[in-house]
Amino acid sequence: MTNSKPKQLFIKKTHFMQYYFKQLLVFILCAFALPTPALARDVAMEQFSVTAARKDYEAAKTRNEDLSAKISDQEKRVRQEQSRLKELQLQQSVATEKLAMTKTELEKRQKALERAWDDKSK
Repeated sequence: MTNSKPKQLFIKKTHFMQYYFKQLLVFILCAFALPTPALARDVAMEQFSVTAARKDYEAAKTRNEDLSAKISDQEKRVRQEQSRLKELQLQQSVATEKLAMTKTELEKRQKALERAWDDKSK
């Protein structure tokens, strides 16, 4: 009879522990299940945040590429205009030399005309 009492006590303790374990398991599962909507909201917010950041990045990237292209085009035009400016400056220096030569020739011819008039009037 001594054997049966500890055995019954052992069965009662085991049954109690199984019941306690089941309650603990239910509690743990509930604890993990409760924050799931909060986590889902966090994930949704993060996805929205990433989408907005990606949109901003794409807009900034497009703006940067557009400006880079405009700068490249402007630099090309500046090089072309500088080349044209040098060409015009060269043409001007040639024209200035011609102006000086023709002025000298004009003065020479005017003096010759004045001499001719002076000679005719004498």
